Parts: sequence; C-alpha cells; structure tokens
Amino acid sequence: MTEVYPERKVRAAAGRPGAWLNEYPSHVEDTDARGGYVPHQGMDLDRPVAVHLGIRQWRRKGRPYRFRFVAFDCDAKKVSAAQATADAELLADAARAEGIGPVPAASGSPGGIHVWTGCAETVDPSVVYRINAAAQQLCPSLDEAPLANVTDGLVRPPGAAHRNGGYSRLTAHTVEEAVRLLGPDSAPAAAFERLAVRLEAMAAALPAAAVVPDTDSAGPADAGTSVEAPPTARPQATGHGGRRVPPSITARGPRIRAIVSDADGCPRLDMPWRPLGEKAVRGLCRQLGRRDDHSAHKHAPARSMALAGWTQAEGLAVVRDAESSPALEWLRSERLATGGRRPRTAEETERLWSRVWWLAVEDAARMPRRPEDDGRHGEADDVRQAVASLLARMQAAGAGRWLRESGPADAAILFGLSWLMMLAGTTDVSANVRRLGVLAGYSAQTASQALWRLQRDGWIAFTAEAERRAGKARRVTLATRHECPDHHRHRCAIYQAPDNVSADHTGSDRSGTPAPPPPPSVSVESLRAVLTHQQADVWHHLGHHCGRTFWAIKTLRRRRLADLMAATGYSRRTTVRHLQELQALQLVTHGPRRRGAPTYVATGRSLYEAAREIGTADRVAQLATTARIDQEVHAWWTAEEAHRSLPYKDRPHRPGPDQTVIPGMDPRGRAYPRTAEGRPDHLRARLIEAQRIGAVGILLHAQELAATGQLIDPVYLSPTGATPAKPVGRATHGRVNLTPPRPRTR
Repeated sequence: MTEVYPERKVRAAAGRPGAWLNEYPSHVEDTDARGGYVPHQGMDLDRPVAVHLGIRQWRRKGRPYRFRFVAFDCDAKKVSAAQATADAELLADAARAEGIGPVPAASGSPGGIHVWTGCAETVDPSVVYRINAAAQQLCPSLDEAPLANVTDGLVRPPGAAHRNGGYSRLTAHTVEEAVRLLGPDSAPAAAFERLAVRLEAMAAALPAAAVVPDTDSAGPADAGTSVEAPPTARPQATGHGGRRVPPSITARGPRIRAIVSDADGCPRLDMPWRPLGEKAVRGLCRQLGRRDDHSAHKHAPARSMALAGWTQAEGLAVVRDAESSPALEWLRSERLATGGRRPRTAEETERLWSRVWWLAVEDAARMPRRPEDDGRHGEADDVRQAVASLLARMQAAGAGRWLRESGPADAAILFGLSWLMMLAGTTDVSANVRRLGVLAGYSAQTASQALWRLQRDGWIAFTAEAERRAGKARRVTLATRHECPDHHRHRCAIYQAPDNVSADHTGSDRSGTPAPPPPPSVSVESLRAVLTHQQADVWHHLGHHCGRTFWAIKTLRRRRLADLMAATGYSRRTTVRHLQELQALQLVTHGPRRRGAPTYVATGRSLYEAAREIGTADRVAQLATTARIDQEVHAWWTAEEAHRSLPYKDRPHRPGPDQTVIPGMDPRGRAYPRTAEGRPDHLRARLIEAQRIGAVGILLHAQELAATGQLIDPVYLSPTGATPAKPVGRATHGRVNLTPPRPRTR
C-alpha cells in the first residue's frame, strides 16, 4: 500500500508485542507501545497497522476530506464464513459491473475478507455513505464502521499483521496488479456513483421476507451445536405484478433502475422523460420485408421507449401509428399462410403490446446506466466540448470579426445555434430561421441572411436543405473546412493552430490569426444568459453594437474606457457614444476611478424597463407570437396544397375554414380560406389560426417572460402561460414525429 497510500505514516494498534489491542489511537505521535502514528520506514512488521480510507485535500473548499479507498470489511464474527465469502463476491461483482476493479484480500481473522477498491480522483463522502448503507442491507457480514466516517475510517491494508496472529494477504492479485488497480488504473468517481445506484436498486429489490436470521437469538435446542449456516439465498427474479422474468433478461443482472407504476397502473422506469434518440428513431422507421422476422424487431424499440421514461400508453400511441413505426408491424398485423398479413384488432394489439412493454421495462431496468438517465443526451459531453470549442474560436477570431455592420447578428446566430445544440444533444440541428431570429433578437429575414454569411465564411455547414411541404427546416452543423468564395467581405473561420496551416493554402483554416484561448466553460445557463441579453428590446433602439459594449461592461473585470475598446474593437468615439446612450437610460453609471481613469458599471436597472421608456418593449414577444402563427398557417397551407394535388374525384369533403376545431379533429382537415375570386386568403388564415392557438395568451406569456428577464423561446410558449413539457411540434431530432402529446401542468 505504500505505493498508492498518499500519507507517510499509518495508524498503529495499541498494546505491547504479543498482546496487541484492537484499538488504533491517534493522539500519540510516536512509536512507543501506547500506539499512535508510525512511519512506513522501520515499522515493526508484527505490529498491526491500519490506513485511512479518506484523505484530506487542502485546496478543496467545503468538504476537504474525500475517500481515496472504498474498502468493504466482510467479517465472519456474527455470521458464517460462507456468508462472508458470498457477500464479498456480491460486492466484487457489483463493482466489476460498473468498471471498478475489486482487490479482495483475506483479512487474517478466520473467514474475514476485505474487498478493496480505489479512486485516484477521490470520491465524495455522500456517495460512499450511500454505498455503505445499501451494502449493509445486502450483506449481513459487512462491518459498516470503516465507511461510515471519512475522517477516521480505518482498514488494515494487505500485508498488515492481525492482532491474533497471521497477516492480511491478497487472494486474487499480485502486489503489482493490486497497486495498478488501486492506483493509476483505478476507476473514476463517476463509477462509484453508478455503484451506489446499483446497490440501492439491488437493496430495493429484496423482498421483505429475505431477512437474515440473527445468530445471537438461537433457541435452546441449537445453543450447544455449531452448524454453519448457508449463504443467504438470492431472491427469485420477479417483475412488475409478480410475473416471472425470463432468464434471457435476468442474465443481465439485478435491476439498477427503479420500476414504478404510472397513472394507469402499468410499469415504467422512474426516470426523467426525454425524446427518443436518433438511433431509436431509425430503428422504428426501418422498413421490413416479407422475408424479415417481424417479431424479432419489436423488443429494441420498446426498450428504447422505456429507457426514455415513456409510459405504456405513449408507446401504444406510436404502435398504432403505422407511418411512424413500420418496424412494429408485428403488433398491428399477423402473417398469413399465403404470405400476406391480416390486421389485428385493437384489443389484440393492446394485449400484445402490454406483454412486449413489460419485458422491455424489465430489460431496460437492468441495462448499464447512461447519461440519458439523468436527463442528458448520450452525446452531451461531446456536444458540450464542440460548443465550447466554437465559443473559443469565436473569441480567437478577434473583435474585428464581430464589430462590422453584420457582426452582432452573426455572433447572435452562433449563440442561438449553440443553445439548440445543447438542448438537442447533437451538433446537427434544425435551423428554423423564425426560432433563431427570436433567440438572437432579430427578424427571421436577418437570421436567414446571417446563416448564409456564416456558411460562406466556414463557421457552419448545411447538412440538409429545407423541405417546405414536409415542414422541415434547413439542418445545420459545425463546419470543419470550406472553399473560399470570391467575396470581398469573406473572412475565414478558425479551425486549427497556425502551425498546422499549409503554406500553399492560406484560406479556410485560420492563417495569420492567433491561437484560440482555452475552451471556456459552457453550460445551458451561461448560454441562456447570453441569449436573454441579446434579445432585449432596448437594442432595437440603441442598436446591437451598443449591446456588445454593455455586455462587456457586465462581464469584464476591468471596465475602463481603454478596456472596453480592447474588448469590443470599437473606436474611442463609438465607445463613448455607446456609454452616453447607456447612461442616458440609467443602465450604466461611473464607478470608482482606477489608475486615474474612470470606470463604468451597470446600475442594475432592467433592460425591459429601459425599453418601455423608449417605446420598444415587447418587440421580441411579438416576433415570437408571429413565429408561432406562421408555423400553423404554413402547415395549413401545405395540407391545402396536398389536397389540391389530388384528382378532383379523389378529394375528400372538408368542412369550411371557420369550422370549430374540437379535440381529436385535425385542424388541417378544414378548407383553406379563399377570397370571392377564389384566391388564397392568407390574412384571414392568420386571423383564424391566431384565434385557434390562443395567440393573445401566447403574447401575454412572452411579455411576462420579457418583463421578468427570462428567455423567450417560441416553442415553449403556451396560451395559458404554462411551460409545456416538451417543444411544440414534438420533433425528434427534426426527422420523425414519434412523440405523443405530453400533459401540460401549471
């Protein structure tokens, strides 16, 4: 342990040679017989010693002590040796399942086993306490004391002597292997968090009757006999409702996610709801041939829905939609002897889906934990890194790139795209210009022009063009290279360091630009703050260039005139004009002088209040409401075009445009309004759709968000002022609508 234990001294047992006590006092700093700390070098090898499981980190604030080792002490004093061995194997198997390498060691006492695990990153005490509490319920032989106190928890390391003779020895590894598993190759702290969840789920799955008998309460008949009790029997694997889980699923191991009942009494995983991932969508949309085994393709999509926190009813809605889930055709029809398929009844489909869903939930509960279980997409870390790199490259491009006339709009659109990428969990996002315009604080036309400029300069790339009739916007991702156009305003985006730029090709990399700074810390909260600032209504009067100066005042540590000029790139005359305009609206005031020069600080007055004073308040709220109305009118007109493209005799009869839309009725099934001459009346269509979706309530909701300094995102606005559980349109990665409506709650 000297190779991995960071301290230079260990706690020694009290007593004298040949009569050591099971006490390890810490108040004596010498090597006499009374105990205390002793150094590694020159230590009496026959004297029992113990090491601290927790270490102190001087630079850490809050909780300076963290666990360096998580050691399980399975003692055979109150239970049988077989029970201690079974408990040690259970804990070792659980650790291996989460990527933690266990190092078992015979403790030296008869039947006792220590299971050592290490974490070079150190583990938070709260996580270890959870592990300890769950392990106590699973393992009756576990001594909970070592892991119950991060400052005083002690365990004798491998090689240490026992007070009654013998030594703790490794049973499955060499010394070199143990040092590697507990030191440089130890598991990260996140693995121990997963171990805590696994053990807690295993403990929750124990039946109430599976209580280990107390060996101290034996009756008189067996008081004089010494019978070794068998290990505690493992509980039978039963699922929701008491049904037996098949071996193909129990082979995955115990549950690591809790299964609860939904409002209908059906099983579901107790985890946050989220849309299906792109891979799951592709699996649902797979077209099966006549020779394919349709029944073999039903389990994986159902398991993906269960892992996404869906309910059985939500999955059944997708099953009944043949266009959205062709891979689940087995649930809707059965194969005939002639090779065709016969449709199943609704009751038969529901019965089959109930069985498929139950198996999918039981299987999903046993799969390894993923970032999605905590509400994050599986690629969230990669997306966060890509967005952080984009922000660093924007900073390295220099202030000159963003101070030209279109610079603030270009930067605002990049921030808006970063926000969408963080929300979607992917760098390939749908770039709806109306939504981007609202997020950036501009009109949809300005957002569209900014996208083309950013694509021309090489910041972004278009992966798919817009499909107007399908209602799909252009898809955008971060670019890695481009061809330089012949445009006098072109300025290449930044991709890599100057050392890697070819001398023969000076464009489309970053020739002559400085190396980008380290990637900044990026989060949804930090991007929300930037977007809320840039969509403030006051900039429609002062200008978004003035908004850049105000943002520099709020974020810079030094706020002298020269510092603001260096950060924004504006001239002295322009910066002074911005400061005068901000001071006139009481948004900025003079701060304390620094080295003889005045400084500028924000007053704390809200931007919305300043916008109301100059008469530009609620402009972004109106843009957001207009975007929602345009979306509905566009969908209506697309349905009208599809209806007019049919032969006249095949066109179904439709109600008039003023027909009230009742629940369950398709609003696009009405005739599109037309003038007396038969021409489309788009203005009347906008009025009808505005009334149908509650545009007044949506506008009031947006105004309330603006007044309270919150972000306005069109897809999250509702006429009742309540934030819906997921975006309007229910697009799953912009490809297929596979999500049933989620209930809205205040």
